[in-house]
Amino acid sequence: MAETARNLESEALEVVMLGSFNPAILHPQWFLRQKLIGEEEALAAKIKVVAAEVADVSFAGIHIACLNQSLLLSIQNMAFSTKLFDLIDGVLNLLPHVPMHACGINPSVHYRVETVEYWHKIGHTLAPKNLIWDPLFPEPGMQNLTIKSPRKGDYPGFINIIVEPSSLVNPGLFVKTNTHYDVPSELRESGGADAVRKFIKNESAAACEQARRVAAKIFAEIKPNG
Repeated sequence: MAETARNLESEALEVVMLGSFNPAILHPQWFLRQKLIGEEEALAAKIKVVAAEVADVSFAGIHIACLNQSLLLSIQNMAFSTKLFDLIDGVLNLLPHVPMHACGINPSVHYRVETVEYWHKIGHTLAPKNLIWDPLFPEPGMQNLTIKSPRKGDYPGFINIIVEPSSLVNPGLFVKTNTHYDVPSELRESGGADAVRKFIKNESAAACEQARRVAAKIFAEIKPNG
């Protein structure tokens, strides 16, 4: 395939943890006191809110959004991925008794596609229209395709794969994967944080490649005409 057929325009990553959290502690100054970030990063932090029920702060290229039941950390530039995982590891090490029951590592990519014709070909191949949709509706198009696959091994769960038109570039393709881990029930109240920490340490490298891996397979198997 010609290199111009698709170009990576954007790549992001979010890590979501589900459990019981205290948003009020997640002030940049707390991270500074715990030596998880430097003084310059703390001073430059953007704080939308830090309260008992919600926290929304950004620093060092990382956005943190916390509710009582969920903690999300995300980056819009993969150059910050090492810093992101170091921060998560530090937080989980400091808060080992926080109940947790699930975690997801969710990379996403936007690719610019060379032509509208190729863009349509990808959609028609992934979601054929001729059998069901063409007879029912004029000009049907794929808006969202979700695939789910079970995961086994030491950290069982599942992978959700989402493919849809890009909202960033036109014509473009968006792929997002969710590598989901369910903490064993006997560890959720005591030991959940450590289980999530080990899951992230062992599975993050592979999980972070999943969106690119799916996109590469799509582009390899569905080629532009000519």
